Amino acid sequence: MDLLEYAQKLVSRGNNNQEQNDQLLQSLTKQDSLSVKSDNKQPGHNALLLVGGLVILGISVLGIGY
Repeated sequence: MDLLEYAQKLVSRGNNNQEQNDQLLQSLTKQDSLSVKSDNKQPGHNALLLVGGLVILGISVLGIGY
């Protein structure tokens, strides 16, 4: 569930308990930030792609130069 959707549901229900809403929204944002951090578990994989791209770029520059 998206944070915006959850907030809209709270507003549509007329839930006026501000403290409870704040705690729930904070927990949702913490979960969202943790899921974003866990998606990038392989930093070495990014470095491998960067090196491979640079090698291909270098070979193509040498090929065009000759």
